[in-house]
Amino acid sequence: MLDNHDQPKPYDAVRGGQLPPPVGGVVLGGLAGVKHRLSSSVSEHRIAALRETLNYGDAGLKIVIKICQSETGPVQRAACDLLRQRLNSIAREKLQAFVASSSDSEAKVDSSEKILKHSSGAVSEKNYDRQMSEAQLIFETVTQQMQPNLLLLEALVASVEREEFTSELMNLWELLILEIQEPLKELRQAVGTAISAQLRIQWLYNQAESQANQWQQRALLALQTQDENSVRLAVVGKQVQFDQVAELKIDLDYQTVRVENLNRNLLALESKIAQATSKKEILKMQLHFAKVQQQIDFTFSQVNSIFFSP
Repeated sequence: MLDNHDQPKPYDAVRGGQLPPPVGGVVLGGLAGVKHRLSSSVSEHRIAALRETLNYGDAGLKIVIKICQSETGPVQRAACDLLRQRLNSIAREKLQAFVASSSDSEAKVDSSEKILKHSSGAVSEKNYDRQMSEAQLIFETVTQQMQPNLLLLEALVASVEREEFTSELMNLWELLILEIQEPLKELRQAVGTAISAQLRIQWLYNQAESQANQWQQRALLALQTQDENSVRLAVVGKQVQFDQVAELKIDLDYQTVRVENLNRNLLALESKIAQATSKKEILKMQLHFAKVQQQIDFTFSQVNSIFFSP
């Protein structure tokens, strides 16, 4: 069952009179109440509301990420601090879970097969349409399953700079990217299946159009020979083929739009992952150079103390 983030929680603030606590005080409604307090012009009030935001799962996490990304000043610093605290906590949990799962040798079932097996959608009589629908279902389901890890990567990119880049956060970062690789492979395969189905429709359309043109030529030849039976047969054949061409054109246009949407969504997803990977590598490089610089500074200080001490 999904959590209703607009329902009051035990940690929600109460609006009402002063002391004693009001019998008819109104509880600010869950995440909606937190959002209301985040709109305050007083930084202290907004920071206090921020601390409650992470109680509301991914919806609250998205709000804190946005503030960390887009604002400046004490509220932004508080948002980034909260993100790092949450990420450190998640890092410990995920790394422990990863170690535990690594020792589990149970065979994995292909998730695409599981998705299609549990799908209750109607199967189209057209093979290419069925392939396209299955590819779209796999893409949407796998993308939804990836969202928690993608959200954590977005939080890492938003809140972590070299000074806060601990080994724990680095391990979390690498683990998230590792966990995303297999689902990403499934998404690429789904898009490949969709493109294959689109090419199949394109081929059928081209064949039908070619046959329609052939019937058109037959009709013209039949008119020249004034053979009424041949004319009638050619006209009927031409009409049947042109009707099929029109139907296939509708299918082709529809499936082309679906493939373009899948491609666009895949590219956007790959761009996010590439951005997260790139920032992680930059931070690792900066951390390495900082350690090298410390070693250089230490060596020079030792040399100075040996040769230039009084």
